[in-house]
Amino acid sequence: MSKYLIYMVAIDHNKSEYNHSVYANYSKKTWEYWCRKNNVDLHVVTEHNPKYGFPIWNQLDVCDIGKEYEKIGVVDCDTMVKWDTPNIFESLEDGISGVKDQSNLKWIHDSIANYGDSFFQEYKMDIDNYINSGVVFLDKESLSVYKKLRDFYFKHQDKLDNWNMGGGKTQTLLNYHIQTDCMKMNLIPPIWNLVAIHRKNMFSHNWQLKKDMTPFYVKYANIWHFTGFAIEQREEIMKQTWENYQDKYYEGKYE
Repeated sequence: MSKYLIYMVAIDHNKSEYNHSVYANYSKKTWEYWCRKNNVDLHVVTEHNPKYGFPIWNQLDVCDIGKEYEKIGVVDCDTMVKWDTPNIFESLEDGISGVKDQSNLKWIHDSIANYGDSFFQEYKMDIDNYINSGVVFLDKESLSVYKKLRDFYFKHQDKLDNWNMGGGKTQTLLNYHIQTDCMKMNLIPPIWNLVAIHRKNMFSHNWQLKKDMTPFYVKYANIWHFTGFAIEQREEIMKQTWENYQDKYYEGKYE
């Protein structure tokens, strides 16, 4: 058993907007390689626990699985980790570490306002410390934030399972719990959770280097997060990424 864990939820379910199995397969292949290379345990949840209304809430059970580990990473199944990414667990500070989310400011502001008006009327979110929840690293002590969020979910389950005000499900609520509990937050560079790849022109390459056609997202980031795409487009982009670079992983194991 390693002292580090990567935790991922990849569940197909009739209440889910998406079928994760196709693109999650590419995500898992990259994380399997990286975890094996860096002596990190990987736990992928593929079966839905019926106590939750939607698959994403299964993520909250990391507070049980992760308690045997010193440090934990919670990653979405639309992420891919680059083959030569260093072991971030070896350099993480104590507390919670994540990348500041500025990918869609309207969505973020609306989500903060909607959840705030419903549950956190007396607290003003510090948007400068608002993180994307698709890649979150934390130590064992900080796992309590997922336990508190799980308790919060069951307290308000009917309202949350029927939530129709937009703004996602877990991300903004996780940020509210981090901030209202005054938990230590470390903002890490965006290379550890590169979101809005298409909006940042990261699919381009340096045309002046004619022999190097490597797209910017592959060249400069460690974890690629393919959020913000239509489901069919996400599947195709992750498939192409895997096919272009699979020789870097597993030495042909998945051919």
